[in-house]
Amino acid sequence: MIGLTDEQRNSYEENGYLLVSGLIPEAVAEAAEAAMWRCIGADPNDPETWNVSKNHQVFDSPELVACYTLEFIRAAETLAGEEGFKPPAKAYAINVFPTDAEWTRPGPHIDHAIKDHGHKTFPRAFRVATMTFLNDVPPYGGGTVVWPGGHRQLEALAKSDPETYEMMYDLNRAWDKIDLDDPVELTPKRGDVLFYHYLCPHAGSKNVSDRPRLAMNMKW
Repeated sequence: MIGLTDEQRNSYEENGYLLVSGLIPEAVAEAAEAAMWRCIGADPNDPETWNVSKNHQVFDSPELVACYTLEFIRAAETLAGEEGFKPPAKAYAINVFPTDAEWTRPGPHIDHAIKDHGHKTFPRAFRVATMTFLNDVPPYGGGTVVWPGGHRQLEALAKSDPETYEMMYDLNRAWDKIDLDDPVELTPKRGDVLFYHYLCPHAGSKNVSDRPRLAMNMKW
């Protein structure tokens, strides 16, 4: 088994995210893409069957769960700095269907920042998050947008005033308090995995391509 390189680990620490290829065998990723089409009840060659209301769904397809390989799990543990992660029993799909609207740059958010859910900023709300892409994503095709280094800025802000930013909800509303670097729109290939820090500013984006973006989200 090939682990992450020092360069990859350092990149994650510096930027708050890391896009990795090679953790999922091509045959497994290909089978997962086909399974996702079946699960959403759509024909990849017939746009009339693409139901844009079915973007967030949970499936127990073994072909989807198979993407969480041992290499995948070990990489997640390495970046999180913890061990004992288990592969999920189900797949949480986040698919982005094409739209006729103009592509615009989205604004950032952090996960687990819904007020009613009551997640605190410290200790961390989750250890590491992942997006697993099941097809190639072209520019403006619904790829994840990330703000490099933003996790460090948010952490520093939260530590500067622990009372004000005790909750993830309040930290997620403080974008005017930091000066984020320019965002990066990721264009992953099928089988690529995006790992991101719990304070990584990120966003989904509109898909103005001619194909749905198929992906799964998982957090440990």
